[in-house]
Amino acid sequence: MARYVLEGTWTGYTSAQSRVCHREIINAKRADRLRELHKIVYTDGTSLLIHVREAEYRERVQENLSYRELIRDAERLGGSVVRVSDLHA
Repeated sequence: MARYVLEGTWTGYTSAQSRVCHREIINAKRADRLRELHKIVYTDGTSLLIHVREAEYRERVQENLSYRELIRDAERLGGSVVRVSDLHA
């Protein structure tokens, strides 16, 4: 059974501020749904970029579940770009 890693990278206000702020292990079914979601755009102009990749064999993944609920809400809404203002409208 394949494991997938979901990573969310916050873009920040400058390129120097970009960093991975969310990482979790997901299953194949959820990975297929999340491949369509590219980013979540905040009202201040920053974004959370979504990347899904297959985990390497025996790779240890340090999970950081900071944006779990936000990503799940965006996943339910669908589309490639989701705005935070659309999630709570």
